[in-house]
Amino acid sequence: MTDKEKIKRFVQETLGCGCPEEVFRSIDCKCDVELGGGVILHSIITIGNRLLIYVVYDSNAFVQEHLTLLVSAGKKERDSRGLNRFRLVIVTDRIPGHGDAIRRAFGELQEKDENIHLHVISSNNKYLDFYY
Repeated sequence: MTDKEKIKRFVQETLGCGCPEEVFRSIDCKCDVELGGGVILHSIITIGNRLLIYVVYDSNAFVQEHLTLLVSAGKKERDSRGLNRFRLVIVTDRIPGHGDAIRRAFGELQEKDENIHLHVISSNNKYLDFYY
């Protein structure tokens, strides 16, 4: 079960989304979505038919192993649905510097597409309570 107000708070407070309020009238969240290749997304969130968000939990180098698939699938879905932006959110318990390697690899995959963004956040994030 998801809570749309909690999703809105997560997107605004954690991801820094500055979309106007009317965009948040439409929030869709699908949880535990299989992407293929053994990759299961914690959630796919669509905000106002503008913003696509993939949330995935990292464990044992999972994200580094599947980063290419995550970015290409998100970009493809964003483009096929006519959305403006794609944000990939990596949730991790690892040490703070862990996200650096992911950010470097992501930078190469992003291919200068300014509408694709990466967020590496702690699993202790207080706004990550929209899914229970």
